[in-house]
Amino acid sequence: WSERGNFVAVGTHRGYVQVWDVMANKRVNVLEGHTARVGALAWNGDNLSSGSRDRMIRQRDVRTPPLASERCLGSHRQEVCGLKWSPDNQYLASGGNDNKLFVWKTSSPQPVHAVTEHLAAVKAIAWSPHHHGLLASGGGTADRCIRFWNTLTGQAMQSVDTGSQVCNLAWSKHSSELVST
Repeated sequence: WSERGNFVAVGTHRGYVQVWDVMANKRVNVLEGHTARVGALAWNGDNLSSGSRDRMIRQRDVRTPPLASERCLGSHRQEVCGLKWSPDNQYLASGGNDNKLFVWKTSSPQPVHAVTEHLAAVKAIAWSPHHHGLLASGGGTADRCIRFWNTLTGQAMQSVDTGSQVCNLAWSKHSSELVST
């Protein structure tokens, strides 16, 4: 869902990203460019980031013609399966089936941090709304850990073994607590 709540984005198995206006019950945009399924999406205002099995992250302004405002990020070696924008909309975290977590700044085509500590795919990503620069990431079946990162310094802070794969993470809006599935 977009931040305003009137648009929803859907990734397809053919590499398209559809944008729907739910109030009008109408598809308003189809974004092309990926060559494989799109399994990760993240809104940043009117900009939509999409991650795909083609290993690319594409960022586009949904108000402009296709490809006019596109930015491509390509450091993952396998499918991009997690995307999340920081609360200040300055950083994008991406997780992949290559067990890597990257942190991107809006102004840079290269990641500002590359994390290789996970032992399985990184799908679950959550930025703390309470502590600037605090990022949590969760690993798959061979990893089972939630790891906490200080993205201001690039340092690992803590790791918690959950005993199971981590599929999703969400911070409480009202207290510094995290829920995982």
